Amino acid sequence: SPFLHESMIPPDQRKPVLILLYVTLAASLWKCLAIPIGVTVETPALNSPAFWIGEQRLIAAFILFGFIPMFIVKFGFREKLSDYGLRFGTLKFTVRSFLIMAPAVAVLAVWTGHQAEFFDVYPFSEQLRSHGKPAGTEISSEIFAVHAVLYLGYYFGWEFLFRAFLQHGLSSRTGIAVAVLVQTLASTMLHYGHPPTEIFASVFAGIVWGFLAVRTRSILSGMAQHALLGILLDGTLIYG
Repeated sequence: SPFLHESMIPPDQRKPVLILLYVTLAASLWKCLAIPIGVTVETPALNSPAFWIGEQRLIAAFILFGFIPMFIVKFGFREKLSDYGLRFGTLKFTVRSFLIMAPAVAVLAVWTGHQAEFFDVYPFSEQLRSHGKPAGTEISSEIFAVHAVLYLGYYFGWEFLFRAFLQHGLSSRTGIAVAVLVQTLASTMLHYGHPPTEIFASVFAGIVWGFLAVRTRSILSGMAQHALLGILLDGTLIYG
Protein backbone atom coordinates (compact mmCIF):
# COMPACT_ATOMS: atom_id res chain seq x y z
CA SER A 1 0.00 0.00 0.00
CA PRO A 2 1.15 3.57 -0.60
CA PHE A 3 3.03 5.32 2.18
CA LEU A 4 0.29 7.93 2.38
CA HIS A 5 -3.11 6.50 1.62
CA GLU A 6 -5.72 8.99 0.42
CA SER A 7 -7.77 8.38 3.57
CA MET A 8 -4.86 9.65 5.71
CA ILE A 9 -5.17 13.14 4.22
CA PRO A 10 -8.80 13.83 3.29
CA PRO A 11 -9.34 16.61 0.73
CA ASP A 12 -10.47 19.12 3.36
CA GLN A 13 -7.22 18.55 5.31
CA ARG A 14 -4.78 18.97 2.44
CA LYS A 15 -4.51 22.74 2.71
CA PRO A 16 -3.72 22.74 6.47
CA VAL A 17 -1.23 19.90 5.93
CA LEU A 18 0.53 21.80 3.15
CA ILE A 19 0.65 24.97 5.24
CA LEU A 20 2.08 23.23 8.30
CA LEU A 21 4.61 21.30 6.20
CA TYR A 22 5.79 24.44 4.41
CA VAL A 23 6.08 26.48 7.62
CA THR A 24 8.10 23.68 9.24
CA LEU A 25 10.50 23.43 6.30
CA ALA A 26 10.85 27.20 5.78
CA ALA A 27 11.41 27.89 9.49
CA SER A 28 13.98 25.08 9.74
CA LEU A 29 15.88 26.32 6.70
CA TRP A 30 15.87 29.90 7.96
CA LYS A 31 17.04 28.82 11.41
CA CYS A 32 20.02 27.07 9.81
CA LEU A 33 21.15 30.46 8.52
CA ALA A 34 21.78 31.46 12.13
CA ILE A 35 24.99 29.41 12.07
CA PRO A 36 27.93 31.88 12.19
CA ILE A 37 29.81 32.21 8.91
CA GLY A 38 32.62 34.38 10.21
CA VAL A 39 32.60 36.96 7.41
CA THR A 40 33.77 40.36 8.62
CA VAL A 41 35.73 43.29 7.25
CA GLU A 42 37.22 46.28 8.98
CA THR A 43 34.46 48.69 7.99
CA PRO A 44 31.00 47.65 6.67
CA ALA A 45 30.39 48.94 3.13
CA LEU A 46 27.51 48.58 0.68
CA ASN A 47 29.86 47.45 -2.09
CA SER A 48 31.25 44.68 0.09
CA PRO A 49 29.94 41.13 -0.48
CA ALA A 50 30.43 40.57 3.25
CA PHE A 51 27.75 43.15 4.04
CA TRP A 52 25.16 41.40 1.90
CA ILE A 53 26.18 37.97 3.14
CA GLY A 54 25.73 39.32 6.67
CA GLU A 55 22.20 40.38 5.77
CA GLN A 56 21.29 36.92 4.44
CA ARG A 57 18.81 36.13 7.24
CA LEU A 58 16.80 39.26 6.50
CA ILE A 59 16.74 38.61 2.76
CA ALA A 60 15.97 34.92 3.24
CA ALA A 61 13.06 35.73 5.57
CA PHE A 62 11.46 37.94 2.93
CA ILE A 63 11.74 35.14 0.36
CA LEU A 64 10.95 32.10 2.53
CA PHE A 65 8.39 33.70 4.83
CA GLY A 66 6.85 36.27 2.52
CA PHE A 67 7.28 35.81 -1.21
CA ILE A 68 6.92 32.02 -1.48
CA PRO A 69 3.85 31.78 0.83
CA MET A 70 2.25 34.63 -1.12
CA PHE A 71 2.89 32.68 -4.32
CA ILE A 72 1.31 29.58 -2.77
CA VAL A 73 -1.77 31.53 -1.68
CA LYS A 74 -2.20 33.26 -5.03
CA PHE A 75 -1.42 30.44 -7.45
CA GLY A 76 -1.68 27.30 -5.32
CA PHE A 77 -4.76 28.00 -3.23
CA ARG A 78 -6.08 30.53 -5.78
CA GLU A 79 -7.16 32.82 -2.96
CA LYS A 80 -6.93 36.56 -2.47
CA LEU A 81 -3.94 37.92 -0.60
CA SER A 82 -6.24 40.54 0.90
CA ASP A 83 -8.07 37.74 2.72
CA TYR A 84 -4.75 36.92 4.39
CA GLY A 85 -4.32 40.40 5.83
CA LEU A 86 -2.55 42.21 2.99
CA ARG A 87 -4.85 45.21 3.20
CA PHE A 88 -5.54 48.15 5.48
CA GLY A 89 -8.48 46.29 7.00
CA THR A 90 -10.29 48.23 9.67
CA LEU A 91 -8.12 51.26 9.02
CA LYS A 92 -9.17 53.32 12.02
CA PHE A 93 -8.41 50.53 14.49
CA THR A 94 -5.25 49.57 12.60
CA VAL A 95 -3.82 53.07 12.98
CA ARG A 96 -5.11 53.52 16.53
CA SER A 97 -3.65 50.22 17.73
CA PHE A 98 -0.24 51.16 16.32
CA LEU A 99 -0.29 54.62 17.91
CA ILE A 100 -1.29 53.14 21.27
CA MET A 101 1.34 50.39 21.22
CA ALA A 102 4.22 52.30 19.57
CA PRO A 103 5.42 54.19 22.70
CA ALA A 104 5.55 50.99 24.78
CA VAL A 105 7.31 49.16 21.93
CA ALA A 106 9.87 51.99 21.61
CA VAL A 107 10.62 51.99 25.34
CA LEU A 108 11.01 48.19 25.30
CA ALA A 109 13.39 48.38 22.32
CA VAL A 110 15.64 50.99 23.94
CA TRP A 111 15.65 49.16 27.28
CA THR A 112 16.45 45.86 25.59
CA GLY A 113 19.21 47.50 23.58
CA HIS A 114 21.08 48.20 26.81
CA GLN A 115 20.97 44.59 28.03
CA ALA A 116 24.32 42.85 27.55
CA GLU A 117 22.84 39.47 26.55
CA PHE A 118 21.33 40.94 23.38
CA PHE A 119 24.76 41.86 21.98
CA ASP A 120 25.27 38.18 21.22
CA VAL A 121 22.12 37.97 19.09
CA TYR A 122 21.48 41.30 17.38
CA PRO A 123 21.93 42.67 14.82
CA PHE A 124 21.59 39.43 12.87
CA SER A 125 24.47 40.55 10.66
CA GLU A 126 27.78 39.43 12.17
CA GLN A 127 29.46 42.34 10.43
CA LEU A 128 27.22 44.98 11.98
CA ARG A 129 27.27 43.24 15.35
CA SER A 130 31.06 43.13 15.45
CA HIS A 131 31.45 46.82 14.58
CA GLY A 132 28.69 48.32 16.69
CA LYS A 133 28.68 49.08 20.38
CA PRO A 134 30.63 48.08 22.46
CA ALA A 135 33.29 47.52 19.77
CA GLY A 136 32.81 51.05 18.42
CA THR A 137 30.41 53.02 16.24
CA GLU A 138 32.00 52.55 12.82
CA ILE A 139 28.70 51.95 11.03
CA SER A 140 27.54 54.81 8.83
CA SER A 141 23.97 56.08 8.76
CA GLU A 142 23.78 54.97 5.11
CA ILE A 143 24.64 51.40 6.04
CA PHE A 144 22.11 51.38 8.85
CA ALA A 145 19.42 52.85 6.58
CA VAL A 146 19.88 49.99 4.09
CA HIS A 147 19.86 47.53 6.99
CA ALA A 148 16.58 49.07 8.22
CA VAL A 149 14.97 48.74 4.77
CA LEU A 150 16.00 45.08 4.61
CA TYR A 151 14.58 44.71 8.11
CA LEU A 152 11.19 45.91 6.83
CA GLY A 153 11.24 43.07 4.32
CA TYR A 154 12.19 40.67 7.08
CA TYR A 155 9.29 41.74 9.30
CA PHE A 156 6.87 41.66 6.40
CA GLY A 157 7.89 38.07 5.74
CA TRP A 158 7.71 37.12 9.42
CA GLU A 159 4.23 38.57 9.93
CA PHE A 160 2.90 37.12 6.69
CA LEU A 161 4.17 33.61 7.43
CA PHE A 162 2.83 33.41 10.98
CA ARG A 163 -0.07 35.84 11.29
CA ALA A 164 -1.37 35.40 7.72
CA PHE A 165 -0.30 32.19 5.95
CA LEU A 166 -0.29 29.96 9.02
CA GLN A 167 -2.92 31.59 11.22
CA HIS A 168 -5.48 32.51 8.58
CA GLY A 169 -4.79 29.35 6.62
CA LEU A 170 -5.65 27.17 9.62
CA SER A 171 -8.45 29.20 11.19
CA SER A 172 -11.24 27.87 8.97
CA ARG A 173 -10.46 24.34 10.15
CA THR A 174 -9.27 24.90 13.73
CA GLY A 175 -11.03 28.09 14.80
CA ILE A 176 -9.36 31.43 15.47
CA ALA A 177 -8.09 30.78 19.01
CA VAL A 178 -6.36 27.52 18.10
CA ALA A 179 -4.86 29.04 14.95
CA VAL A 180 -3.47 31.96 16.97
CA LEU A 181 -1.90 29.58 19.48
CA VAL A 182 -0.43 27.36 16.74
CA GLN A 183 1.30 30.28 15.05
CA THR A 184 2.43 31.57 18.46
CA LEU A 185 3.99 28.19 19.19
CA ALA A 186 5.77 28.15 15.83
CA SER A 187 7.05 31.72 16.04
CA THR A 188 8.16 31.29 19.66
CA MET A 189 10.23 28.22 18.77
CA LEU A 190 12.22 30.30 16.28
CA HIS A 191 13.30 32.48 19.22
CA TYR A 192 14.95 29.53 20.98
CA GLY A 193 18.60 30.36 21.61
CA HIS A 194 17.79 34.01 22.29
CA PRO A 195 17.75 35.58 25.78
CA PRO A 196 14.99 34.15 28.04
CA THR A 197 13.23 37.53 28.29
CA GLU A 198 12.82 37.60 24.52
CA ILE A 199 11.53 34.03 24.37
CA PHE A 200 8.79 34.72 26.90
CA ALA A 201 8.02 38.09 25.32
CA SER A 202 7.55 36.34 21.96
CA VAL A 203 4.72 34.27 23.46
CA PHE A 204 2.90 37.42 24.52
CA ALA A 205 3.65 39.13 21.19
CA GLY A 206 2.44 36.18 19.15
CA ILE A 207 -0.91 36.16 20.92
CA VAL A 208 -1.38 39.94 20.85
CA TRP A 209 -0.39 40.40 17.21
CA GLY A 210 -2.32 37.29 16.24
CA PHE A 211 -5.60 38.51 17.67
CA LEU A 212 -4.80 42.03 16.43
CA ALA A 213 -4.59 40.66 12.88
CA VAL A 214 -8.07 39.17 13.38
CA ARG A 215 -9.49 42.35 14.90
CA THR A 216 -8.09 44.67 12.22
CA ARG A 217 -8.37 42.13 9.39
CA SER A 218 -4.83 43.17 8.51
CA ILE A 219 -1.24 42.29 9.45
CA LEU A 220 -0.08 45.90 9.01
CA SER A 221 -0.35 47.13 12.61
CA GLY A 222 1.48 44.12 14.03
CA MET A 223 4.09 44.33 11.29
CA ALA A 224 4.70 48.04 11.95
CA GLN A 225 5.02 47.44 15.70
CA HIS A 226 7.38 44.51 15.16
CA ALA A 227 9.52 46.50 12.71
CA LEU A 228 9.67 49.47 15.07
CA LEU A 229 10.84 47.18 17.85
CA GLY A 230 13.55 45.53 15.76
CA ILE A 231 14.92 48.64 14.08
CA LEU A 232 15.08 50.63 17.32
CA LEU A 233 16.68 47.69 19.09
CA ASP A 234 19.42 47.38 16.47
CA GLY A 235 19.92 51.15 16.45
CA THR A 236 20.35 51.16 20.23
CA LEU A 237 22.74 48.21 20.14
CA ILE A 238 24.88 49.88 17.46
CA TYR A 239 24.80 53.54 18.49
CA GLY A 240 23.25 53.70 21.96
